[in-house]
Amino acid sequence: TETDPMFNASVASGITATDTANWNNKQDQLVAGTNITIVGDTISATGGSTLTIGQAYQGGIIFWLDSTGQHGLIAAIADQDTGVQWYNGTFAITNAVRDGVYSGQYNTERIIANQGAGNYAAQICANYQGGGYGDWYLPSKYELNLLYLQRATVGGFTNSVVYWTSNEYDSNHALGQLFGYGYQDPSSKVSMGYVRAIRAF
Repeated sequence: TETDPMFNASVASGITATDTANWNNKQDQLVAGTNITIVGDTISATGGSTLTIGQAYQGGIIFWLDSTGQHGLIAAIADQDTGVQWYNGTFAITNAVRDGVYSGQYNTERIIANQGAGNYAAQICANYQGGGYGDWYLPSKYELNLLYLQRATVGGFTNSVVYWTSNEYDSNHALGQLFGYGYQDPSSKVSMGYVRAIRAF
């Protein structure tokens, strides 16, 4: 409860949680919008940019968009490696278990924290600087499947090879996806797999 009489006499004292939520929604529109109209306390944005799957954008190719059409996932334009191990030489539980959209970044960070610096799938993705962006990561199993579904649109993939996900199966295995067929299975972390980095926007 605010007891400052100067605050209680100000316009700010009338701001509610609903007002804050409305403002946050309008902020999202303002980011996307190109024509801004303010009438009283109503803010509207029109003419925002239209993003599409398959579009070159922010260092790669868009392969998934959320319901706003302004946020999603981007794949690198080419594979970062065509034969690299998932681990860095140590069989261990890394806790890379999140599997939904935007989960690959968390997994990538867990893997690197556990395995340290080296030349392996997660580290290669984290080191990638495509388009000048430094937030690339190894996709989760769900993100990689979304990418698999758009493989023809994104391009540059090799069929009949396993691409690594960032999802750990157990201390000795991680999930990979066989491109050209689509199924995901655990493979030994010492196995050689392909790597395609992604990033969120």
